[in-house]
Amino acid sequence: MPKAPSPASPIPAQGSAHLLPIRLFLGAACFLSGASMMVIEISAARLLSPLFGNSVYTWTALIGVILIAFSVGGYWGGRLADKRAGLDVLGWLLAGVAILTFFIPALSTWFGPSFAKGGLIDGPVMFSLFLLAVPGALLGAISPAAVRLYSLTSSDSHIGGAAGTISMLGSLGSFVGTFLSGFFLLGNFGVRSIFVGTAVLLLALAVLAFILSGKRLAQSSKVIAFGLGAGLIGALTSATPAEGVIYEHESFYHRIQVIEEGVSPNRRRFLKLDSTYEGGMNADTGALVMDYQHYWRLAMLQERPIQSALFIGAGAFGMPEEVSRTFPDATVDVAELDPEVIKTGRQFFKLDEHPKVHAHAGDARHYLRTSGGQKWDLIFGDAYNGKEAIPAHLASKEFFQLVSDHLTPEGVYTMNVISAVQGDKSELLAGMLATLREVFPHLEVFAVGSARNIPQNVIILASHHDLSKLIADQGFLANTWQARLLRTHIPRHLLPVEGQVFTDNFNPVDAIIARGLMR
Repeated sequence: MPKAPSPASPIPAQGSAHLLPIRLFLGAACFLSGASMMVIEISAARLLSPLFGNSVYTWTALIGVILIAFSVGGYWGGRLADKRAGLDVLGWLLAGVAILTFFIPALSTWFGPSFAKGGLIDGPVMFSLFLLAVPGALLGAISPAAVRLYSLTSSDSHIGGAAGTISMLGSLGSFVGTFLSGFFLLGNFGVRSIFVGTAVLLLALAVLAFILSGKRLAQSSKVIAFGLGAGLIGALTSATPAEGVIYEHESFYHRIQVIEEGVSPNRRRFLKLDSTYEGGMNADTGALVMDYQHYWRLAMLQERPIQSALFIGAGAFGMPEEVSRTFPDATVDVAELDPEVIKTGRQFFKLDEHPKVHAHAGDARHYLRTSGGQKWDLIFGDAYNGKEAIPAHLASKEFFQLVSDHLTPEGVYTMNVISAVQGDKSELLAGMLATLREVFPHLEVFAVGSARNIPQNVIILASHHDLSKLIADQGFLANTWQARLLRTHIPRHLLPVEGQVFTDNFNPVDAIIARGLMR
């Protein structure tokens, strides 16, 4: 029987020397696609955090959706390569990813508030699917399509070598994209600019694929036209600033907003990080405006001057500055993870007016480890991103022991926790108390809000000496700060019991927060 005619080769019929540019392009396309995938994934976290918080659930949803999409794309791309392998097909895949990437910031702006109504777990999952499922699948399809084309450049005689080369380049690209995002892009460019730049790169690869396929004019002009339109929409679409926002900035860690309300002399200025308010002050006088901020004064019940204080988490610098005003000779340190928050403090929250307040950029646990034998009379723990995210390494027995080691003999550790005091939503407080008791023999608890069965600011006072007699003394005038704070004290018999001790090895803080928010 006569043999069936062979299908036309998807690689232009040229000599082996002329196939080198195609091999180089395929390698570059896979390397840059891998890098783009990681840039898109890591940058997308900055779109989700303002809506759902920067919690482990946000990252889990994001990573999981990308992996699923990439897997689906890999399967589909392999099937597509068997049916119709060609540089023009690869060009359309790249063009599709580019155009969708242009749209990601705009889609987030338009539809993000609707998805924000979802829960702590299902909200990030659904929004990640909405934004990234299709772009992730198209990126996943590029690698198997490129393997097929790379193999054809050697007459299908080295399929294993082609697969290994493409896989290696894609993985190296992912590595470069991860480091590039984390160590450079997010610290130097806005999120919208990063998405637009990534899309431009992918669009350029698509155009080059069409040129190498020999279909220069028709395909390339369509892609460029679609890309220009999508790029303009993506670049020009921005969220309308909320009422009162006087400053907004995307840092490596947060979307930082400064919000102001009222008029002089009662202007209230707040710092908002992602989805939660982290502190505030009177913009004219520097006076504190949030109830929980006043609880640093519990350290003053011992009627001795505070000579040194450390605040873990800057907030709006209101508490450190008030300590400095109250005790002018005291040295006040602030350990703040985000350097941009410190810059915001200097610009909007009077930090430069307080030379005794020293802000240190970096992780609080690392700062304590490297502070040598320095000790403080007061350490105030407030390094939490609202109620959605508590850094687990700052809520463990080992961390509390580190705090204890850096307190003076009469020093106190004051900690802010978002939790209910009683009921189903008090599991977080129960765990914190159980963990703190492993280090501090004396604990006192104050509920800033009124109802005890709803999440609120709860202040824990931990020390190595008994302060209960000072707290039991209710002989203060009604309008004094002592009376105002002490009336919120929670008797020990009303506190939750049988909490989980958190350690570096086992710390279910995120799971406990999720359960509390879903109840």
